[in-house]
Amino acid sequence: MNVVITALNRDLAPHFARLNREWIERLFALEPADELILANPQELIDAGGEVMFVLVDGEVVGTAGLQKLDARTVELVKMAITPAWQGRSLGGKLMQALIAMARTKGFARIYIETNASLTASNHLYRKYGFKPTGQTASLHGYARADAFYELQLQSTERS
Repeated sequence: MNVVITALNRDLAPHFARLNREWIERLFALEPADELILANPQELIDAGGEVMFVLVDGEVVGTAGLQKLDARTVELVKMAITPAWQGRSLGGKLMQALIAMARTKGFARIYIETNASLTASNHLYRKYGFKPTGQTASLHGYARADAFYELQLQSTERS
């Protein structure tokens, strides 16, 4: 199994929406804030973030984005691994790449909005050191967001 984590390119762009629509439409409902991000993932990069993909033997099976919120903070958005490939550590590989990318871009904090019912996702976030923020409402107005996490990058880089 050849796993590659790669950045957005023209050929991969349609997979960002496909993979995210797959899980959002299955478990929740698409919201206006979803549509804005899914319509043009290049905008995340143009604004200072990133979009990455997981390919297994050339098949696009996962994706996630980093959306710049301010000079210090990037939000992990639209993380998806297609169901047939879940449970094979691909989310962890993608998370490691996203954390490394956030550090490379100079961000001090990664923020996440999710839903408490997404047990595997919440476990992954905690596994990588994300802590609950204590907030109770989405910054973007997502009805489904009821769990909020952050990872302080600077504190993990001390030597």
